[in-house]
Amino acid sequence: MRVFKNLFCLALGCLPVLSSAQIEKGDAKYIFRELRAIEGTWFMPTDRGDRLEIWRIIDDSTLAGRDLRIKPEDGDSVTLENLRIEYRKDTITYITIARSQNNNQPVRFVLTTADYEGYVFENPANADPQKIHYRLLGNREMQVTTEGKRGNRAVKNEYVYEREFSPGSMQFRLRGGINAHNLRGTGYFPSDPPGDKPSFAWRPGWELGTQVAFKGRGGFITINVELGLISRHAHAKSAFTTIKDTIVTAYKRDLTYRTTWLGVAVYPEITFKRDGRLSLIAGPYLGRLIGNNAKGLEEPASENKLFKANNDFKKTELGLILGFQYKVNFGKKDLDGMLGLRGNLGLSNIDNLYTRGISSSALANGQVSFIGVSLYYSVNLLKL
Repeated sequence: MRVFKNLFCLALGCLPVLSSAQIEKGDAKYIFRELRAIEGTWFMPTDRGDRLEIWRIIDDSTLAGRDLRIKPEDGDSVTLENLRIEYRKDTITYITIARSQNNNQPVRFVLTTADYEGYVFENPANADPQKIHYRLLGNREMQVTTEGKRGNRAVKNEYVYEREFSPGSMQFRLRGGINAHNLRGTGYFPSDPPGDKPSFAWRPGWELGTQVAFKGRGGFITINVELGLISRHAHAKSAFTTIKDTIVTAYKRDLTYRTTWLGVAVYPEITFKRDGRLSLIAGPYLGRLIGNNAKGLEEPASENKLFKANNDFKKTELGLILGFQYKVNFGKKDLDGMLGLRGNLGLSNIDNLYTRGISSSALANGQVSFIGVSLYYSVNLLKL
C-alpha cells in the first residue's frame, strides 16, 4: 500500500510539469488560427503620444505587424518595431526587428505556451526581452507583457492596448447562386379519391440579385437590403373535383412549377468576431410572383398567358430567411467575396388552387407555402 501511495503522490506532483509542456505537434495549426484574432489596430495613450500595434493577415500562415508611436507635437508616426508571426512546420515564431537594436537584425521567439491566459513566446538567449506574452481581454483589449534581464536585474513591462474600431461603411454587392425549393402543405386538402392528399417534391432553381450592406462601427453588425430575382421550382401531384353552381370541374396536377419571384429582404448580419470570417443572418423577406410556367399534366389547361397553371398561386408572399455567411475570396484579386448558405420559410398562404370553387373552409382549409435552401456567392461591386 505504501508503494502505491508514493506512486500516486509522485503522479500528482508531475501534473504541473505536464501542464506546462511545450506545444504538441499538430496543435500549432489551430493555435495560429486563434492568433489571427489580433488582426486590426490597437492603441494605447502614453505621455509621449499614442502607441499603436497594427496587425494584418498576409496568408494562412503569416501575420504582419508594426509597433509605432504617434508624435504628439506634429502627429507623425515613428516605427518602433516591425513584427511577424509565422506558422512553419508545426512551429509558431514571433519575429521582431526593433529600431536601432541588434543591428536591425530579426530576433526570433518561439511559442511555448497557449492557453486561456494567452500566448507566450520565448527566446532565453536574448537578454531583453526573453518572454513576450500576448493576452486578449475580450474583443476590446489586448495585454502585452515582456520579461527580460538588464545585467543582473529582472525587467518586466506591461502594455494594455484598446482596439480601434473601423468606422461605419456601405457596400454595394452582386449576388448569384443556386437553390432547391419545395411546396409545404398544411391543413386539409380536397382529393380524388378522398384521403389521397397532394404530394410535393424538391426541384433545383437559381437566383440573382443586388445587395446594399450598411456596416456599423466596428464591423460587428451589418444591415443588408437585398433586391433580386428568385427562380423557385417544385413538383406537385394532386387531383380533386369541385362543384359550383352545378358546374363540375376536375382539377389534375402532375407537373413541375417554374415560378419566378421578385424578392426584397431586409436582414441584420452579426459577425462572431470583429473582421471575422463567419457571420449569422436572419430576417424577413417579401416576394412578388412575376411568372409561373408549368410543365407536365395540367387540367384544366392554363387560363392566363403570363401567370400559367391556372393562377395556382397568390401573387404575394411573406417569409423568413436564416443562414450563415463566410468570407472567402476566389482568385488573386480581393473582391470581398462572401459564400452564403441559408434557408427560407414561407409564412403566408399562397394557395390559390385547392380552395377554388369550395364554399366551406371545413372542406378545404389547406395552406401552401414555399420552403427552400440557397447556396450563393457575392462580391463587392466597387472592387470589380
